[in-house]
Amino acid sequence: MKKLLFLLTLFLILPFTNVKAEELNITLFYGNGCPHCAHEEEYLNVLQKQLGENINIQKYEVWENEGNNELLKKVRTTLGDNNDGVPFLIIGNQYFNGYNENIAQNIKTTIFDNLKQNNLDVVNLIKNNEPVPQNTVLDKDPTIHFSILKDVNAKKTNPTSIAITEGMSDAINLGSLWIMLFLGAILLSIYNKKKRWILGGIFVLTSTITYMIFSITNLEFTINQTTFIRSFISIIAIIIAAISIDAHLKIDIPKKSILQVLQELFEKKQMIMYAIFIIVISIIVTFSLVNQAGSSPVLFKTLLEIQNIEGINYAMYMFLYFFSYLVASLILFAIINIIVKEIFIENTIGTYNRLISGIVSLIAAAIILFIPTIFMMV
Repeated sequence: MKKLLFLLTLFLILPFTNVKAEELNITLFYGNGCPHCAHEEEYLNVLQKQLGENINIQKYEVWENEGNNELLKKVRTTLGDNNDGVPFLIIGNQYFNGYNENIAQNIKTTIFDNLKQNNLDVVNLIKNNEPVPQNTVLDKDPTIHFSILKDVNAKKTNPTSIAITEGMSDAINLGSLWIMLFLGAILLSIYNKKKRWILGGIFVLTSTITYMIFSITNLEFTINQTTFIRSFISIIAIIIAAISIDAHLKIDIPKKSILQVLQELFEKKQMIMYAIFIIVISIIVTFSLVNQAGSSPVLFKTLLEIQNIEGINYAMYMFLYFFSYLVASLILFAIINIIVKEIFIENTIGTYNRLISGIVSLIAAAIILFIPTIFMMV
C-alpha cells in the first residue's frame, strides 16, 4: 500500500515541461436580449468549464456598443461573410452564424480540431489594425493544457506519462471525494470486511466503466438533467440516512413504519440491496463527474490524433488512461475502507456506526442539494 501511495504521489508532482500553452481564442459577437446569443453563451460557459485554460472566450456586445459593431463589420469583411445577424462566433479562421444544436456540435468539433494547431487570433489582429496573414496557422507545435501536467507539447510528448498521471488525477478530485464520502457512509453499516471490499470493488469498477463509456462518447448533460441527477442522489442519501438512524435508535412503535419495513428488507437482502444501490449511485454520480470535471480524456484523445496514433496503439493508450483511473480509485477506496475499519468498526465508537452513517448521508444530501459547487456539480 505504501509503495502504491508513493508512486501515486510521484506521478502527481512529476515535473513535465516548460512549454507555455497558447490558448485558443474564441470570439463571440452578441446582442443584449438576443435569446440565441444567450443559449450560445451558456454553451460556451460549459465548454470553458470543461476545457479550462485551453480556450479563451472573448465576448463583444454589438447592439448597444457602436465600436464593437464596427469591429464585427470589419471581421465579417475580412472573413468574407455577408450576413448581418448575431450570434457570430469565430474560432481560428472559421465562423458560425446563429445557434442551434447542430451548430453547437460543430463548434465543439471545430474547437478540438483547432487545438491540434496554433492559430492566429484574427479578431485581435483586426482590432489592433494589424494585417491578417493569408495563412492563419502559426508555424509552431500545438500545446494542450492538462490539469496536472499543465502545458505539454502535443506533438512530442510521450502519451504514457499523460495517460497515467491524468487518468489518476481524474479519480482524485473534489468530485470523486464527495462520492467516496457517500460510499464511506454506506460502508459504516457493513461490519463484514469481505462484504465491504466486494461492494467497494463493485462501486469502483462500475464508476470506471461508466467514466470510460461517457468520456469516449463525449456525452453531455443539460442543466435540467443535472438538477434531476442531484435530486435523485439526494433522495437515495436521505432514505439511507433515515434507515440508518432508525436502526440505531430502535424506535418501538406498534405498527411497522415504512422505514422499519425497508430496514428489515435491507437486513434480509443486505448485499443485494446495497449492490443495487451502489451500482445505480455509481453510474449516476459518474455521469455528473464526466460532465463537470473536465475533458481530460477528450484532450488526451486529441493528443493521440495529433501524433497520428491509431489502431492497437491508440486502444492501448486509452486502456492505460482508464486503467490508471481504476487504480487511483481503488487506492482512494482502500484509504476510505481503512478509515472506516480502524476508526469506527474496530473502535468503541463502533456502537454509533449507523447513527454516524445516517448523519454523513444527510450531510452528503444537503451538500448535493444546496451547495453542489463545492464538489464541482452545477
